[in-house]
Amino acid sequence: MPQMDLGDVKIHYEEAGQGPLAYIYCHSLSGGGPQGGGSSFVEEFDFWKKHFGRVVTWDNRGRGQSSPARKYSLPLYAADLAGLMDGLGIQKAVVHGFSWGGVLVQQFALDYPEKCAAMIVDTSSSEVNREASEYWYGVGEKGAEGSRSMKPEELESFVATARACASLREQPFTPRLKYIAAPSLIVAGVANATKGAPASAIMAKNLPNCRMELFPGVDHCVFTDAPDAYRKLVLDFCSKNGIIKPD
Repeated sequence: MPQMDLGDVKIHYEEAGQGPLAYIYCHSLSGGGPQGGGSSFVEEFDFWKKHFGRVVTWDNRGRGQSSPARKYSLPLYAADLAGLMDGLGIQKAVVHGFSWGGVLVQQFALDYPEKCAAMIVDTSSSEVNREASEYWYGVGEKGAEGSRSMKPEELESFVATARACASLREQPFTPRLKYIAAPSLIVAGVANATKGAPASAIMAKNLPNCRMELFPGVDHCVFTDAPDAYRKLVLDFCSKNGIIKPD
């Protein structure tokens, strides 16, 4: 089981290929399952390795097969990704975040611009309203009470990520998006009421180098619900921004 020792935590990761550029997937709040991240993304490796040379997926601190930690915060999750990249010798990455992962990659792009070749935000948001904030706090409280779908040692990190999503009401990314210089691709399903067109439009309006694409008929996960269209879009986006060579 490959793990990167970052001092205060051991991060589980899986990778394929080699080189200084990578496509890195950042998982959702669920951290597993058919739409979650971590090891479930391994089935995507062959495609992305062919085009980027290297592909990585990883588990947040305290989630999946990564070790628990004494502290959890959004900046620490982003720092773990940066530390993982350093340990693997990855200079730059196209970072793809789904749902909660989309929140994480916004923090990463702000804190580590030199490592971010491009940011892909899949069905996420840069801010939440009161209703959504209360929903995410509720998700965290239910997690704190215990969940049969995850190991007990994962609960603290789960609660921390839910509360980080809720905090986007008081501490939105939106005013800071103008500082993200990396090319940004925002994708979402039109059928998603909370993180679909409205949330994507807010991000696209505030990011200086952004492309937004909405997918009819898709609800919560573009890369799994519309895989062919998503892959074609990402390759076109990355080739037009000089990140990879056109096929």
